[in-house]
Amino acid sequence: MGRIRSALPWGMMVLFGALFCVAWWIEDCLIYSVDWGQFSVVRLAREILQSLGSGIHFAGHLIWAGIAGASNLIVQGFDALPAEVRETLPMRLVAWTAGSMAATFGGDAAVAFGLGARWVTGKLAMALIALNGAGWLYNILRRMFRYTRLAVQRPIRFYSEREEREEAEAAAPAAPARPPVASGTKRARRREYLQFFDSHVNTIGIILPGGGARGAYQAGALKAIYEFLQTYNALNKVRMIAGTSIGAWNAMFWLAGMIDQQGMDGPSLEHWWKSLSFARLLDFPWFYIPFWSDSILRAAPWRESFPELFRKRIDHLFGEDPDIHFYFTRCDVTRAVNEYATNWKGIGQRVDDLGLDKDDSYRFFDVIEADNDALARTADAVFSSMNVPPLFPSARIDGNPYEDGSLTESVPLRFASPVEECDLLFVLPNGGTSERTPGQHSIVKRMLRMMDARQQALGHMALKNADLINRISETIERIQFGINALAPSVPADGLAAEALEGLHEEIAEFNQQNRRLYIFTIAPSGKLELGNFDFWKRREAQNAFDLMYVQTRRELQVRFFEDIEPEDARVVMVDGLVPAGDELPKPHYRRPAQL
Repeated sequence: MGRIRSALPWGMMVLFGALFCVAWWIEDCLIYSVDWGQFSVVRLAREILQSLGSGIHFAGHLIWAGIAGASNLIVQGFDALPAEVRETLPMRLVAWTAGSMAATFGGDAAVAFGLGARWVTGKLAMALIALNGAGWLYNILRRMFRYTRLAVQRPIRFYSEREEREEAEAAAPAAPARPPVASGTKRARRREYLQFFDSHVNTIGIILPGGGARGAYQAGALKAIYEFLQTYNALNKVRMIAGTSIGAWNAMFWLAGMIDQQGMDGPSLEHWWKSLSFARLLDFPWFYIPFWSDSILRAAPWRESFPELFRKRIDHLFGEDPDIHFYFTRCDVTRAVNEYATNWKGIGQRVDDLGLDKDDSYRFFDVIEADNDALARTADAVFSSMNVPPLFPSARIDGNPYEDGSLTESVPLRFASPVEECDLLFVLPNGGTSERTPGQHSIVKRMLRMMDARQQALGHMALKNADLINRISETIERIQFGINALAPSVPADGLAAEALEGLHEEIAEFNQQNRRLYIFTIAPSGKLELGNFDFWKRREAQNAFDLMYVQTRRELQVRFFEDIEPEDARVVMVDGLVPAGDELPKPHYRRPAQL
């Protein structure tokens, strides 16, 4: 029953219905209780509308009279035909159609139709005004509650932050994180992990695809990865994070150092997802016409919370040589290409050095530098990547319209290699389907299923390409080993020497643009607790976060090496539905080629 009750945001729908009734009542009061004739502007508008209505009435009268006259002529002509002609089926059908049209568009029927059309038009106009009025009332109430909450929380936050600073100054510096003490197999595995991160990994990248409200799964896995890297002193090796759509939003918490709750003076990633309030994320357009406006909602609440969450927490990202580079992708719908925003000033030179300056996937970018607009431009980059149609309107940056980055690229793997030369990647897709039944008789469900399938297909293709590059790299390594073994027997001059030199150049060029990657991929699978737009399901978001956190933590502790082996990498598929008991089902594993 809990799942049925949460299938729709009933609370918001009831609230909006009540606001619609209030707006209609206010509209009625304004129409019948105010003498609008005393306002010259209203009188002018009324005269214009009356003139327009008279013109429409005259034009309609001409059309109706013409149709009725033509129909009457057809009927009179039919009566003048010989009896044997009138009895034929085609002629009787023509006469019946003409008589029906004459009765419909002539006399009292046309007048009644016009009066009915005017009444329906008036009610539709009132409903449209009441619909917008309900949105205005909601927006005003949301802002009132928001400013009231901020006014109440500000002094509380001020004193709590001061107490925390005083406690931090009095406390001794914390010791660096170390692996917990264990024995036997676990101790050996942890020793292997330490050696792996010390000797095999120099650069770690994190890839966060989109998925709307399913980002709760991604957030739980992200926290587990943070704790895993913290345990083995590898957090400082995370040099790149790429996100699209909700992945860009989750990435901001990592960039701002807001993953771990300990010692924080603000909300963490877990706190944000578990205290998710759909009402605080919802804002209506100030003018909305069904099937005409380009969006249902606005991203204003998200934008308002962005500086509250991240101001002064991301200043370190915009120096000359930031510790971590971010890439937020978005789709330029005018040119049908993917662009991205980054904080790395050297990206242009890096793209030129790699010979990718002609590749549309790399050459369209926006560098955010340390200035007064860094926070605002970062917000623009995040929300242009999150701009899901038809939920939010098109984002515009420098006059160009942008849509959700997942439209053309679900998993932004292209920055890991060759741009950042990562050795280890953590990829956190948001797969699965939220539907229990196919929903073949609902156009909305059909469209949602199509969007899910398309996003999964793009993600699977990216993972397959990465696996293919690993396999090709392995083959190139074997070829290079054979060439090096045969090189001493090749004469210094001649055709064989030239061929050998050409092979070395080709291998060097391939290795410059491609490299073997250790890739850890974990994703929810099957039927999920959440759909793309299910931001009102707070309980399901909490369950999704905890489920993915526990499963990811266990997987990293037990099967990390088996999952990332380039020769036989596996994608960890976690059942997305939270079981009723405490026992979690074991994940199942697929090779990328099996996706």
